[in-house]
Amino acid sequence: MEKILMSWLAQHRRLAVIIVVGLLGVLSLGLGLSLALHRSSAPADPALASSQVVATSSPLATHTTNRAVASSKSSNATKGPMYVDVKGAVNHPGVYEVSERMRVADVIALAKGLRPKADRVQLNLAEKVTDQQVIYVPVKGEKPPVMSNHHSTGVATTKSATPNSTNQSTAGSASSQTANEDPINLNTANVTELQKLAGVGQKKAEKIIEYRETHDGFKSVDDLKQVSGIGDKTLAKFRNQLTV
Repeated sequence: MEKILMSWLAQHRRLAVIIVVGLLGVLSLGLGLSLALHRSSAPADPALASSQVVATSSPLATHTTNRAVASSKSSNATKGPMYVDVKGAVNHPGVYEVSERMRVADVIALAKGLRPKADRVQLNLAEKVTDQQVIYVPVKGEKPPVMSNHHSTGVATTKSATPNSTNQSTAGSASSQTANEDPINLNTANVTELQKLAGVGQKKAEKIIEYRETHDGFKSVDDLKQVSGIGDKTLAKFRNQLTV
């Protein structure tokens, strides 16, 4: 067999060379294609690919993310609703639930808008509201109450005294008023100043200011009896405290 093969090679040497060269070329081409496919499937930056795998599969990263989401949800859940108290010259005074994005203008809208005699000049409609805030809308010519709380706006305050406690306080102070104190001018006094009179609360003070505006002011102290709820006996309690 070996002699036959050697004899064939001797007779067909050129053909044998061509066959060997062809086989070597096929092997080289296959090896080159294999290397090219391997390089195209490998990541451009092995270190970057490794860090991405660690970041996405790490239990610590997953736990940290879950805890941050849970903390955010817990914070939102414990914050709770916000409420403001609207008083004064609005159509429907009361307590309204609000959000932290709302402004004074939004709260006035919840209270069905302003009364015709409301003083818009003293309102800061663009101011943001805060929880437990009291928004007081004065009427024209009225000086807003003195603000003593950090929640207050231009016409708002918080934790104000209730009408009953205010009436009791003003009644006691009126009885002890001395002659050295300046009298209250019916034509310039605001709601707060009028409530210093014995028996005059917020509603009655607003009626006095409303009468003053509709009748072009008070001509005398006796004109006060024209206001609903004020008679001779009531006027006698604080006549010496008034002037026009």
